[in-house]
Amino acid sequence: MVIYCSKALQTALKLTKSDMVKPEDLQQNDFYSWHGHIAKVDGRNVIVLMNDKTMYCMLFRNKLPRTASKFSELVKEAIPYTFEVGNVNLEEIENYMSGLGDIVFSEKSDRQMTGNISRMILDMSYQWNFAWNDNETIQAYEAWEQNRRLRKIAKDYIVPFEEMLKALCGIE
Repeated sequence: MVIYCSKALQTALKLTKSDMVKPEDLQQNDFYSWHGHIAKVDGRNVIVLMNDKTMYCMLFRNKLPRTASKFSELVKEAIPYTFEVGNVNLEEIENYMSGLGDIVFSEKSDRQMTGNISRMILDMSYQWNFAWNDNETIQAYEAWEQNRRLRKIAKDYIVPFEEMLKALCGIE
């Protein structure tokens, strides 16, 4: 799995150039590639990870990790939990996790994905009520809500949850 980090996320996780893998050295698989960014939402820092293929997102808030290794552990815990909350079949979760591999970090390769994340954060900031759980770092219920909203990708509009289900089931 590859996490493409924005400069803000690199700084928050204290990643150096030696910790990052060059984009040229990576094997590209959009389904296992995620873009990450950190921003303020509702007065607190929130880390957003968005899947490159489906725009499915995961949100992290409260007690955010300060190192890349702890963030990697958190992501491996968050993927099945977020899928579970989204009512994804256990078999598809296990299939995705088996293909995950090691988590590596790289500099962002695509400015469009960071723009999509920023647009989602802007949409979130216009909400009045959030589904934040103050006792958890992984904000699966807020992610569940965000993944069912319409998102623009290039000239098309998609619902990230539906796109993730199609990808998990192998439907194209």
